[in-house]
Amino acid sequence: MKFTIGWLKEHLDTKFKDSEIIEKLNDVGLEVESFEKVSSDLDNFKVAKIINAEQHPNADKLKVCDVDIGEQDTVKVVCGAANAKKDLLTVYAGPGSVIPKNNIKLTVSKIRGVTSYGMLCSESELNLSDESDGITELKSNKYSDKVGKNFFKNNTEKVIDLSITPNRPDCLGVRGVARDLAAAGVGKLKHTSNINIKNNEAQKIKVSITKDKNQGCTIFGSCLIKDVANKESPKWLKDKIESLGQKPISAIVDITNYVMLDLNRPLHAYDADKIDKEIIVRNSVKGETFEALDNKEYKLDNDMCVISDKSGVLGLGGIIGGTRSGTELNTKNILLESAYFLPRSIRKTSKLLNIDTDAKFRFERGIDPQSIEIGLKKASKLITEVCGGKVSKFDIQKIIKNKKNKIKFKISLFERIAGFKIKDKEIIKILTDLGFEVSKKKLELELIIPSWRPDITQPIDIVEEIVRIKGYNNIRTLEPDKTRFKAALNKQQKLFHFLQRSVASKGYFETITWSFTDSKLNSLFKENYKEIKIVNPISSELDVLRNSIFSNLTFYLKKNLDRGFRDVSLFEIGPIFKDNKPGEQLTVIGAIKSGKISRLNWNEENRPVDVFDAKKM
Repeated sequence: MKFTIGWLKEHLDTKFKDSEIIEKLNDVGLEVESFEKVSSDLDNFKVAKIINAEQHPNADKLKVCDVDIGEQDTVKVVCGAANAKKDLLTVYAGPGSVIPKNNIKLTVSKIRGVTSYGMLCSESELNLSDESDGITELKSNKYSDKVGKNFFKNNTEKVIDLSITPNRPDCLGVRGVARDLAAAGVGKLKHTSNINIKNNEAQKIKVSITKDKNQGCTIFGSCLIKDVANKESPKWLKDKIESLGQKPISAIVDITNYVMLDLNRPLHAYDADKIDKEIIVRNSVKGETFEALDNKEYKLDNDMCVISDKSGVLGLGGIIGGTRSGTELNTKNILLESAYFLPRSIRKTSKLLNIDTDAKFRFERGIDPQSIEIGLKKASKLITEVCGGKVSKFDIQKIIKNKKNKIKFKISLFERIAGFKIKDKEIIKILTDLGFEVSKKKLELELIIPSWRPDITQPIDIVEEIVRIKGYNNIRTLEPDKTRFKAALNKQQKLFHFLQRSVASKGYFETITWSFTDSKLNSLFKENYKEIKIVNPISSELDVLRNSIFSNLTFYLKKNLDRGFRDVSLFEIGPIFKDNKPGEQLTVIGAIKSGKISRLNWNEENRPVDVFDAKKM
């Protein structure tokens, strides 16, 4: 989630410094990944110095210049300007740069047999003046120490980039971030002013939502805006879009993107004249295809939520629109969509088709279902201000009613979980600032959860909200009590460790193996116990629960012998299984010994291990 401090202050009245805002964002759980200026196309234009200028070998009016751009090596540039000469300070544009005057993108190219890496620019090409005779001449007293530096100043605001966790979809809009900061005391959340629109005419394009099984759309709001003049976005809107590193497209598209980023309310604009009679929100049929705005054709499966008309699919609901109904600069009438799509439907479809868009990213996390109308109002108001046009009445179709989710919260739960206490009034204020409707009844709060917080479902979530806004630094660090008043181990645990030490003291090494074993080995030791097969074994050699401790001991004894260890003594203490019923499990200890006794003893003759050694142990 990216936005600027200036954009944030459109929703938040605050006098806090930028650094304080950044610190508080981290404190409330909205992790700041970066706070820096976004690179601009103009960053590619550097102050440069011509080190040498020679006549082009194949052209009388061209020169080959060696240019210092502040790097270790100079670059060669073919230039046709008469004033290109040694020691001249000028402006260099490297490959990939876009010339401001004509929007031409530079590439490495051969000019009359000599490779040119970029170009030296005139004032006209840089939109500095109408002077096009010769390249820009910079004053040495001002620019001599700036070779390699950017010629244009980057006046864009610094951009905050937040890492938003999946449970906080409300903070995928600038207003949601401002609300959290206001609750944390960084400022006051500005009230949204009433948006008044003259929209008396009926919305004449019929919209219907089919009641299919697994229907992915539950609300579809729309309005018709006639007689618009789509155009290039105004400067304020371009600046907003460009500050996030995105390219402005057209006023209508940019406005829908702006509202999405501002309020976390994805919208979509259709060219109304390209819609065949009506809009039908339905499930797709396997084999249907449509061309999306990313210029790819997608083949659909059953039960994908699509927006269609009488001629076929117009777009994938909540994911991406189609080229057939896309708006263009000559679009005259638009149908503006503001809908609610179920997260599970969005996730399933986008995963199957491998599509990732900003709208999909938001809908799959959960959009505020009550933001349908505010999205239509804000976008249609901006569209009519920028592009003109007349707005119809809003048509909002629903197939289910939205219910207000409620939670009963015992105030005492907070101190019991968080370990510190705050006043009831402060708890109520924090929750109210976060958008909860709060009513107090004795020692309990009755809360109505705001529609933009689908992650709040139980009282423990309320504790988390209060703690993160109040500050995790209020949680006290307590050292464990070092005085022990009762034994740390019970009788059975003491016996377990006593047996471990006892057998180990006789020269045996402890093994710890799976409770599973190979059925072939198990059959040699299982006695009268029932074989217990595993339905989904982790390997074919571990397909039963062991009936004896010796099945795995013999297996690992052989492994050690195969690796050249001659005298091996192993033991294990652990469970064996008599049956698959509760209580049919025993904890046993067993040991195994192989090789020779006294192999390295000079005073005794060595001999193979026998049954009497086992009996002695």
